[in-house]
Amino acid sequence: MIDIARLTGGMPVRIWPAALWTLAAATAINLGWSAAPVIWRLAGQDGQIIPAFAGPQAAAAARTDLAPLLDFAPFGQDSLPTPEPQVTGETSLGLTLLGVTIGNPASASRAIISGGDTPVASYPVGARVLGNADVAEVNADHVVLRVDGRLETLSFADTRTATARAVGGNLRNLIPQATQAAPTNTSNAPEDVINRYRAAIQADALGVLDRLGVTPTPDGYQIGVNASPGVLQAGMRPGDVITSVNGQRVGDMEADRRYFDQVAASGRARVELQRDGQAIVMSFPLK
Repeated sequence: MIDIARLTGGMPVRIWPAALWTLAAATAINLGWSAAPVIWRLAGQDGQIIPAFAGPQAAAAARTDLAPLLDFAPFGQDSLPTPEPQVTGETSLGLTLLGVTIGNPASASRAIISGGDTPVASYPVGARVLGNADVAEVNADHVVLRVDGRLETLSFADTRTATARAVGGNLRNLIPQATQAAPTNTSNAPEDVINRYRAAIQADALGVLDRLGVTPTPDGYQIGVNASPGVLQAGMRPGDVITSVNGQRVGDMEADRRYFDQVAASGRARVELQRDGQAIVMSFPLK
C-alpha cells in the first residue's frame, strides 16, 4: 500500500473521482492486454492469436492547406517573451552592501545597503534604493540592482580595496565609547579601532556588551531593546540573536575573547544571526 501522505510530506491530496476512475480503467486495460494470451490458453486454445480482418484501405483524405488561414491570424499572433537583460557587471553607484536576509520565497529576501547620502536601511526585493536603482534580486553574497533597465551587481566589500575612511566609520560606529571622554587625537584607522576594542574587551568584556546593549545567551548574543545606536545603524534589531562569526559559534565569553584576534586578522567579520526564524548574514570589513 502506497502512503500518499508520506510522499507528499503530509500535505493533503485531493484526487478527483474521474481522475481516479481513469487511472483504474487504464490499469485494467493494460493488464487485460497482457493477460489475454494466458486466458486464451486456459480456455483450451493453442495460444495463437487470430489476426483481425483488414478491410479495404480508406481513400486518402484530401489535405487542406492551412497556410492562408494561419497567415491571416484571426486570433492574433503569439508574441515572444522579452528576454531578461543580462548582468552587466559591478555597479558604480557608490553603495555598500552590509547584509542580506534570504527569505522563502525569494521575493521575501532583503538587503541592508548604505552609501553616499543613502542612510543604512533594509530594502526588500523591488524597493528603490536610489532614483534610478531598484533591488531586483538578493543572493547570499551579492544583490542584483536594476539600474535604468540594466542589471548590475552589488557585492560585499572587498577588504583589499575598501577605503579606510568607509571601513573606519562602519567599525567605529559598532564600538561603544567608554564613559570617560576619549582623547581628541584618537585615531580612527581600522587597526587603531580594533586595538582599542581588544583592550576594552580584555579589561571588561561584560561592560562592553552592556554598552552595546547585547546579552550573552545559550544560543549566542541577543540584541536588547537598549541596543546602542551603532548596533542599530549596522542593521541589527532588538531580538536578533548573533549565532556565529566567520562560521564559528559564539556565546561563550572566554572562547570568544580568544577568537577575537582571529576575526580581526581575517580582515572581515561575517556575522550570522537569527531574526524571527530567518537566518541573516552581515559582513563588516575590518581592514
